Amino acid sequence: MKEHVHPIAVVGFLCLFFLLTTIKGVCAGRAWQSNYIKISGVVRDAANGEAIPGVTVYAATGKTGVTTNERGAYSLNVPAGRGTLLVSFVGYGKDSINYNSTRDIVLNIPLRRATVQLSEVNVVGARERHDNVRSVMSGISSIDINTIKTSPALLGEADVIKSIKLLPGISSVGEAATGFNVRGGSIDQNLVLLDDVPIFNTSHLFGFFSVFNPDALESITLYRGGVPAQYGGRIASVLDVKQREGNRTNYLLSGGIALISGRLTVEGPITKEKSSFIVAGRSSYSDWLLKRVPDVNIKNSRASFYDISAKAGYTFNEKSKLTLFGYRSYDRFGFSGDTLYNWSTNAATIKYTRIFNTDFYADLTGVLTNYSFKVLTEEPATASEYSNGIKLANLKADFYLTKNRHQVTFGASAVNYRFAQGELQPASGQSEVQPVVLPEEHALESALYWNDEVKLSDKITVMYGLRYSVYAVYGPASVYLYQAGEPRQEGTITDTLNYSSGEVIKSYHGLEPRLSVNIGLGKNSAVKIGYNRNRQYLHLISNTTSISPTDIWKTSNTYLKPQIGDQVSVGYFRNSGDNRFEGALELYYKRIENIHDYKNGAILYLNKMIETDLLPGKGRAYGLETSISKTAGRLTGWVNYTYSRTEIAVNGATAEETINQGNYYPASYDKPHTLNLVSSYELNKRLVASLNFTYSTGRPITAPVAHYVIDGYIVPDFGERNAYRIPDYHRLDLSLAVLPNRSRNKRWEGTWNIAVYNVYGRKNPYSVFFKQVFGSPPRAYQLAVVGVPLPSISYDFKFR
Repeated sequence: MKEHVHPIAVVGFLCLFFLLTTIKGVCAGRAWQSNYIKISGVVRDAANGEAIPGVTVYAATGKTGVTTNERGAYSLNVPAGRGTLLVSFVGYGKDSINYNSTRDIVLNIPLRRATVQLSEVNVVGARERHDNVRSVMSGISSIDINTIKTSPALLGEADVIKSIKLLPGISSVGEAATGFNVRGGSIDQNLVLLDDVPIFNTSHLFGFFSVFNPDALESITLYRGGVPAQYGGRIASVLDVKQREGNRTNYLLSGGIALISGRLTVEGPITKEKSSFIVAGRSSYSDWLLKRVPDVNIKNSRASFYDISAKAGYTFNEKSKLTLFGYRSYDRFGFSGDTLYNWSTNAATIKYTRIFNTDFYADLTGVLTNYSFKVLTEEPATASEYSNGIKLANLKADFYLTKNRHQVTFGASAVNYRFAQGELQPASGQSEVQPVVLPEEHALESALYWNDEVKLSDKITVMYGLRYSVYAVYGPASVYLYQAGEPRQEGTITDTLNYSSGEVIKSYHGLEPRLSVNIGLGKNSAVKIGYNRNRQYLHLISNTTSISPTDIWKTSNTYLKPQIGDQVSVGYFRNSGDNRFEGALELYYKRIENIHDYKNGAILYLNKMIETDLLPGKGRAYGLETSISKTAGRLTGWVNYTYSRTEIAVNGATAEETINQGNYYPASYDKPHTLNLVSSYELNKRLVASLNFTYSTGRPITAPVAHYVIDGYIVPDFGERNAYRIPDYHRLDLSLAVLPNRSRNKRWEGTWNIAVYNVYGRKNPYSVFFKQVFGSPPRAYQLAVVGVPLPSISYDFKFR
């Protein structure tokens, strides 16, 4: 009997699960001891009424604290009688609230932004949001939006991803590289979410800018160590970016103008105090700049992008809320000639929140995403359009319960994928290109999870979780069978299996345990231990270190097994100077199963038997991360150093399927040493000077070690894979921010930012390639993307 996948059944199960829980509810329990009471409420921005997630609410009397959840709610048990709540969050003023009660009470807290924001900006791992010592998870970082906006920026465009790359354990392969590498992971091993929408390409203009508009963002959180069980599908990290819902009390216009791009954001109430909206748009106008460059090749090139997002929230009553979100980004890029690249993301989410009581609420979320990549060739004889992409539909139910000393999250999700593997069509009647269409692939990923954070004692906090995921690839499809004991290639195909629509081709499943332990060594120090197992069923097929037009997202299948990552970490964390200084030292080791590499001369473009060029292997990554941060005062910043190694071993059954004799070799993104220095100094209340310096080891390459002359032709002989490295990378950036005069109650506020990127004009190599000149051995050439200082000036504004 044929086994079939029924996505509708899975979605129906989730809806039924949500409805039954809604009907049943949860009985609110009394405090965990008779002499304790429960205090709960919502923390909102005092100016615009938006709920603030991640706020620390600390009970000084009970010496216990929590952070507000995604809807700004908190709940904690404290000793009955008199007490004080201390409330703090990055970018906001601190507040203290006294209480005197012997019964459970509700305290809704309005929190005001700090008058001088930059003095209070916490740069990394904010103590208000994810306390360096008290938080149970290690390897978690946050960056405040104001930090991003006042940091030195390339061509004046504030960039989330470039700021992420300055954190410990994060690196990239070069100047214009898309994505980022976390603790030895490849760029496809990072789950990037924008309001629950998976982002498959985080770059504009091939990596010069990211797709996130900083004016519209609420929070940016990167999990690289302890990953809660609600996240799954990637084995390296999770970057969770949340967008604001808009001002609930007043209309606000904000934006910015830079050398090659502009931004505009409009927000305000739909129904005052009940619903709000925010629409944010950003567009480049770089083509006009290219037209003014004397070089003909650059003058005839094209480069542009735009993105737009919209979000609205409507509160029906105190128990229910609806949130809508939409997003589109588009890029067009073409060098002088006849080839034009464009890629786009279209996405939407709908979220219904149901609050059962102060301790228990649920979210039901639906997500649609469509990512596509196209290459247009305009030369008449070869005019063509190539495209690939990925679509997904996701439905998930998440439940949040605070009970006594427990903070529990549990839920279920189902994601249906459609993979467009590649299509080539002629683009004119004169074109000699023959159409090629690779069949679409389909898969369904489902998961159940449970996560609990519990304070066992004053010194020990534990977060444990379990995720169970099931993945099934289903038809219609055809699968080639190959001769056993022989390398997979066209000549060794023995048969073809055909699967009908909905028929299961291959399925995988497994448990993903998560554990984080915080052992307090006193008020200002702690040891944290963590373990995570993650399964990744999606793969980016690419033999380049950065995203290129031939890259495709591909499902796990009969021959391409899911990657499995097991990571252990241990770290020592210490604060001093009234939490103004934060230090961390963390060791990690990661083992990766089913990582893949490529045969020599692999063909990935429109290859209907792509499994013949993929080689399964195993990987390992290990390293040391150290950081020291100063989080408050006129001088803020951090310095961090990371030692990180990533190695792969491919030992196949034949020499053709083996790399470097089966020994471990560096991955193409392996960069052992990385040093970052980030600093901001408040010269006065209106002038802030910032400095960024970064250094990293050059990435590995494969180089020719000899050459042969055969019939007069010189043939290079390449050595072992990734045995050599390009020169090291280092860069210095400077900026000066001129802030508005906050002593005046003005409706218009403007901020100037003057910056120089790559101050000393370092020609950092993006790649090294080998070119053969007739009659001589291959010679090495170095390509630098940015080899000169790039000054910029930008202006940001707000109008109330």
